[in-house]
Amino acid sequence: MHFVNWQRDIVISHYNGQKVVIKKNKSIKNLHEHLLVFMFTFMSFILLHPSSPLKTGNSILLNEGLATRQALEKIGIPTPKLLKINQEVIIEEYLEGGNLYSYLKHSEDSSIVQKVGFMTRMMHDNGACFIDNKAQNYLVRGSEVYRTDLGLIQRKSSEFTKSLDIGIFLASLLDLEIEKYRKIEQYFIDGYKMNNQSKYRIPYLSIIVRNIASLVLVSDHLSLAKNLLVKSDIK
Repeated sequence: MHFVNWQRDIVISHYNGQKVVIKKNKSIKNLHEHLLVFMFTFMSFILLHPSSPLKTGNSILLNEGLATRQALEKIGIPTPKLLKINQEVIIEEYLEGGNLYSYLKHSEDSSIVQKVGFMTRMMHDNGACFIDNKAQNYLVRGSEVYRTDLGLIQRKSSEFTKSLDIGIFLASLLDLEIEKYRKIEQYFIDGYKMNNQSKYRIPYLSIIVRNIASLVLVSDHLSLAKNLLVKSDIK
């Protein structure tokens, strides 16, 4: 699951003499979108926070476009440079550090996750949510983090959607070794609370969402089980 894009096939190639990431629509893209909408709505009812279905279709292309990227930059969320976009393909600059999951798996320093917590918080402060906020949707270049795969951004937020952002991010890392995961979780919380310290409450459904989402987002279920048995610091 870690390196599978639910919407597009991803290829590293060259475009106008530059190394790039090319994302082409999968043949079953529309089916995936319908399944995602169903799962989002179903989970919102299960958690007693019924929500409107996700906006997909043209909204996905709009979210990936230049205007959205510029708006994100203004609130402190950098994205890869967009080189081309149409109904069939998205071409972005290549960032040599790879995705955040791989970076954290092979690095002893997890402090970069503070930046992800802060980005997530900035989205929520501006009345929006990422929804598909897994670690694989963040890219690393040096000490900087960039947000990619922007298609599912929703321009409204609720207790449920905020909890999704936090829970899905943490769930995508729950198969890392215990001590590393605990540091990652704390760094994320620190980043999310950065402006208001302990006064800023973490959405209360986050841990429930984390535990549910982890069942489909991780590959090492032994490490997952060990991490689920450790009390979380989220409160």
